[in-house]
Amino acid sequence: MNNNGRMSRRAFLKQSGLAIGGLILAGIGTSVHSFFIERFWYDIRQVKLEFPNLPAAFSGMRIVQFSDIHLDHYFDNDRLAAVIERLKPLGADLICFTGDLFDVNIGSDSERTASLLATLEAPLGKWACLGNHDYWAGPSPVTRILEKAAFRVLNNTSQAIRRGGETIRIAGIDDWLKGTPNLDLAIGGQPSSEFTLLLAHEPDIADLTQRYPVDLQFSGHSHGGQISLPVIASLAAPPKGKKYVAGLYEFPGSSLKLYTNRGIGTTIIPIRLFCRPEITVFTLIRTA
Repeated sequence: MNNNGRMSRRAFLKQSGLAIGGLILAGIGTSVHSFFIERFWYDIRQVKLEFPNLPAAFSGMRIVQFSDIHLDHYFDNDRLAAVIERLKPLGADLICFTGDLFDVNIGSDSERTASLLATLEAPLGKWACLGNHDYWAGPSPVTRILEKAAFRVLNNTSQAIRRGGETIRIAGIDDWLKGTPNLDLAIGGQPSSEFTLLLAHEPDIADLTQRYPVDLQFSGHSHGGQISLPVIASLAAPPKGKKYVAGLYEFPGSSLKLYTNRGIGTTIIPIRLFCRPEITVFTLIRTA
């Protein structure tokens, strides 16, 4: 600083250099965190949901949802094995996978993929729907891999689940972007009083689901935007996943609840920033 209170050129250059150096280091640190650390820092979220029409026999049921693994995109079977070990002790009565098992290619070790998924157990079953990336990998082989792992793939269909003499229904639709989803086939014609859970890869289809007797929709697809910063998350989210990007949504005038899971893997850019990969554990409660 000179006698006139003005910063000297040398001091200015020094402080500018420090600032630039700090920004470079911060950028490197952020890159390291988003690629090496946060992508595998799994967030196991506990969500309690209440429904007046949930049969008493299902009150307290634990459902585990995971989604969007994107195998073969900076994520291999060793990483999948680590996820499976996180899932096993969660005490799931029912397990739901909401699409995008693979990114683009199935790869050479699909037998191990099926074997790993087969180690998951749930007394009320393991259920899945396909995602848009499963179509790029091939819907038929992806379905075969999931079925080999004892997952029931719901493609515009539904299935009754019985417990203690009472029944709920689980439905699933084909992918909205690449497949031929049909809510009428999956849900139409069933009693409006019957509790129904829908698996739909893209969350934004909830705007249509509201017209049907669906109580709860599980979706993935958005990855939470992968970079969860103001504005950026919704901009980075994919088509049909921009409106309901992450978390729980309720709809005025409808009984529908939607939950968008942030997924396990990544696509296009293999980073996550302020948007940890997610495993969700739901506890469903019957209200009086």
